[in-house]
Amino acid sequence: MQTLLSVMEQKDPLLYIEKLNIRTDAVIVNQCGRNNERSESLDGRRIRIIERDEKGLSRSRNLALDAAVDDICIFCDNDIRYVNDAKDIIEQAFGVYPDAGIICFFIERPERHEPVRLKEGDMTKTDMMRIFSPEIAVRRSHLKDLRFDEDFGAGAKYGMGEENIFLFEAKRRRIRRVYIPEKIAVTLPNESSWFKGYDRKFFFDRGAGYEAMDAPLWHPLSLQFLLRKKGLYKDTISSSEAYRAMKDGRREYISYRGKK
Repeated sequence: MQTLLSVMEQKDPLLYIEKLNIRTDAVIVNQCGRNNERSESLDGRRIRIIERDEKGLSRSRNLALDAAVDDICIFCDNDIRYVNDAKDIIEQAFGVYPDAGIICFFIERPERHEPVRLKEGDMTKTDMMRIFSPEIAVRRSHLKDLRFDEDFGAGAKYGMGEENIFLFEAKRRRIRRVYIPEKIAVTLPNESSWFKGYDRKFFFDRGAGYEAMDAPLWHPLSLQFLLRKKGLYKDTISSSEAYRAMKDGRREYISYRGKK
């Protein structure tokens, strides 16, 4: 098993192995303005460090996934800390579900203190919308060429939604997705690299993301989001303005996708 860690502008990314309590082999992609690769050994763990002069979280995750050698991998950010038995939890889950290409787990964070649901099993669309990237573990041999959409995520054209688009695309490709409500990590205090508030750009990107995620469900996805989150954004932007921004994001993404 390997942990796939994405970081930016780090002088010594090896420090994260202990900070995040990573107890597996790892691939660390450091987007830092340099182009180098090296391998290290740390207390018996094999660590491959890849430095790149590029930006984009989805691009970083894809590079790490392509560089991995073990079949079971989990995505990682620099603001989570694994529980001591996270490796055992993840490996055992893939043993129970040998046909699963993706298994998602629970990471406790300020906005979510309970798992998406309490019963394990195949994921629904609602489940997939409530997952964030470090909760996703994969069996690479089942993914084939499935990768993150590099137009989405921190540092990309559209700044969010890459993990949800990844899961919805897995569904379209009939890759089995399972949810296990076991905690594997907690988040650490850290300033978000992408969330700058509920401004027009946020809703523009959200509208583009819902189109990429599930175009036929765009309207209900957008409306439920506006209703659920109104208490968070009402002091910044009106519901009608937010909805117009989402429609603009959808329209722009459809045009952009058509030109690719």
